[in-house]
Amino acid sequence: MNFADGITITTLVENYVDMLIPNTERVRRPGLAFHFDPRNKPIQAENGISMLVDISFAGQNYRILFDAGLSDSVILHNMSALKISPDIIDHAVISHGHPDHYGGLLAVLKARSVPLPVIIHPNAFLTRYVVAGNGWVIPYYNQSLRKEELEAAGGRLVLAADPVQIGPAAFTTGEIPLKTPFEPPGPPSGTPSSLRCLKNGKFEEDETADDLALIVCLKDKGLVVVAGCAHAGIINTIRQAQAVTGVEKIHAVFGGFHLGFPGIPKEKSDKTIKELKRLKPAIVSPMHCSGFKTLAAVAKEMPEAFLLNTAGAQITL
Repeated sequence: MNFADGITITTLVENYVDMLIPNTERVRRPGLAFHFDPRNKPIQAENGISMLVDISFAGQNYRILFDAGLSDSVILHNMSALKISPDIIDHAVISHGHPDHYGGLLAVLKARSVPLPVIIHPNAFLTRYVVAGNGWVIPYYNQSLRKEELEAAGGRLVLAADPVQIGPAAFTTGEIPLKTPFEPPGPPSGTPSSLRCLKNGKFEEDETADDLALIVCLKDKGLVVVAGCAHAGIINTIRQAQAVTGVEKIHAVFGGFHLGFPGIPKEKSDKTIKELKRLKPAIVSPMHCSGFKTLAAVAKEMPEAFLLNTAGAQITL
């Protein structure tokens, strides 16, 4: 097993921006001076997630784009504001086929001068619907995710359901087994909406098996786990990361914990945080779909580990 010498994570897309949070030794953010300077572009936020994971290994850098936000405009705007060229990306990973995770991918591909390998689960391209509790239907909401368009723009699709090593010390989880009792399959308990998909011509429950995560092994620290939405549950995701790498120690967890949806019982969040405390990561950064109550609870229960992430933040590990 190879281990990264260092990792820098730049948050390209997240649900909000805060230019008043001070920098720390670990985290630098575009602050008040940056946003008030007319020479700079103010950082933008949207309901999506994207991170650039820069791995230092053997004196070189390998850069992975994990997810691409909801729109083409925000990710390109923030990359430009942070002076990050799309051409520096070595590999892309799309966690799953929901628009707030792949939305800006096509634009990033078109902005590059060379093709880019993109790992994505085959199920990401299933035809998907949402049936709300009141009967309202959101039809085919992932229709903008088209293999032929991605390939024409220079995306070299790596369709994989199993774990794949995609760079030095970096792996995808592949499909995540559902082993944790309080993270059951199917839609979250009590959630008034139902995810549906067309599979083999049948309209059925969508368990979002395509939702994978990124793992990086950091020297002397342990695993850094980066999740999109953790539809399978963030604890199941962490356990799969441990199984894929054979490394038990968890150093940092970033991404969506899928606990912010209406109807998800508080008990599930409480059990998640209890298990996170048992794992003792140095950094826990719930983002995107985790929900404000989860952020507040993690900040209260794990104050030393909690990291409030914002669009434009650069975290050095």
